[in-house]
Amino acid sequence: MGTDLKVAEVMTTGPLCVREEDYATKARSLFRKTGYRSLPVVDEDNRLVGIITRGDILNVTSTKSNIQVGGLMSSPIIYATPEEDIISVAKRLIKADVNRAPIVKSNSDMELVGILCLHDIMRELRRKGIKPRKKRVKEVMTENILTCSPADPITKVWAKIDDTGYSGIPVIKDGRPIGMITRKDIIKAGYARIEREGNKGRMKNPPIVEKLMRTPVISVSKECSVEEAVDLMLKFDIGRLAVVENGVLVGIIDREDVIKAYIGD
Repeated sequence: MGTDLKVAEVMTTGPLCVREEDYATKARSLFRKTGYRSLPVVDEDNRLVGIITRGDILNVTSTKSNIQVGGLMSSPIIYATPEEDIISVAKRLIKADVNRAPIVKSNSDMELVGILCLHDIMRELRRKGIKPRKKRVKEVMTENILTCSPADPITKVWAKIDDTGYSGIPVIKDGRPIGMITRKDIIKAGYARIEREGNKGRMKNPPIVEKLMRTPVISVSKECSVEEAVDLMLKFDIGRLAVVENGVLVGIIDREDVIKAYIGD
């Protein structure tokens, strides 16, 4: 599948980034404020030199706050140029299991000019009225669902998120979904690093999921169209929807699932 949509038409210009010489504490603050999974790293000439992820930062304890971003960054898994087709970039994002690609001026000029994420691609495909190859939520949803209880401590849920790589987990009570807890919620609340600090910094009584979860649950049915699911994600600015039948959680559909519905993978 290809489109006439080029990255230049969809990307966000002037993207948030950090420099090699910035301290890890600055990057940590940006991750907490924005909820982003990664940030481009640029040199003094605004050339892309690396990527730093939330995982890189969360692995740094508070006693090592003088570490610079350049010592933590890695090479970008993927990057793209403004002339590329957004579907080709979407396929590469899905394959690499990342949701954002830095955009550079050209393959020979690494000046950072933008960022393109799955949310941007999803929004533009819907705006242009492009039809997904897979039509129904049931064709692309994930059925093997990781869940948690509203009474679970945040430390337990963070460990699940950290181990699996999931960005959000449905909260279940008496077999029914009552909320959603996300990686972004935990990071913004400042609880993601509890288990990584020394004994002095460890919280003795971490909050429970019920205190941080988002309610109500935004849900769809298995028979709902992929396009309706996209509309809900865009309306509520969320990255996943619970799939519910007769009040029971039967699956999750997220941005990656939606993009796969369009590209046919």
